[in-house]
Amino acid sequence: MIKLLRLPFLLGAAFLFIAAVSPTDAYSEIKVAIIDTGFCPEKLVKIKKNITIQSQIDFTRHKKWDCSKISKKVLNSSPRFHGHKVLLEFLKFAPKGEKITVKPMVVFDLKGEQSKEAWIKAIKYVEKGNFDFVLSASGFVTKEKFIDELPGIWFVPSGRIERSIKKNTVLFPQSLAPQVNLYLIGDYHDGRETFYDQSLLFQNVIDYYFPVGKGLFKGTSRAVAEAFGIALRSCYKAKELSPPHAMRLCLLKKSKNLRDPVLKIDFKTYQ
Repeated sequence: MIKLLRLPFLLGAAFLFIAAVSPTDAYSEIKVAIIDTGFCPEKLVKIKKNITIQSQIDFTRHKKWDCSKISKKVLNSSPRFHGHKVLLEFLKFAPKGEKITVKPMVVFDLKGEQSKEAWIKAIKYVEKGNFDFVLSASGFVTKEKFIDELPGIWFVPSGRIERSIKKNTVLFPQSLAPQVNLYLIGDYHDGRETFYDQSLLFQNVIDYYFPVGKGLFKGTSRAVAEAFGIALRSCYKAKELSPPHAMRLCLLKKSKNLRDPVLKIDFKTYQ
């Protein structure tokens, strides 16, 4: 288990305190929580041997679904299983050698609605279970900051303007940024040229950017799943996962600048 040390920090040009990872750290297991809509872990095939996907836990009050009755078409296209697609995308980029345990957590009910109650239950579960990382490709529309500090290290999407999301919409946990253990991931349009996504929310506190993607699953949800997988893969090998400051320094070392040729905007990614 990776223990997180609470130390003073400064985001931006410098880190006031960079703590090195102790050589005695065991790194025997990385515990990951994925907070989202529905999952069907039993439908997964060809999972890497080092990764264990546990049964999902549902923090909503709605009746649960039977994954044995869910078709592949529904699993791939229904918003109800957005979380399952996030999990699949993460698995594409997850490291191969390290032991990783993934716990899917549901905070969206069958109507696609979230609640403060479900989010608080999920966060308490993460804290009590000593999870090292949380991947959540979602956000709860609320101006209320019902928690000041998140347990573990979180990767979340910045979000973007859509039908129900406006430029001034406030999302949780995105609204807690900047924090040393919270990464906001934006997307960009990649191809022959690299173009900045002007529809992103929280643009002033986005940490890194990854491709928007293609096909049925794309946007900041896809981008954050890739960003998290690569972060684990890169910084685990460098033994710089813990404490949060060490991981920030690790990703900074592995970062590179991208530039929109039209808007003349520079933004960072890592590899």
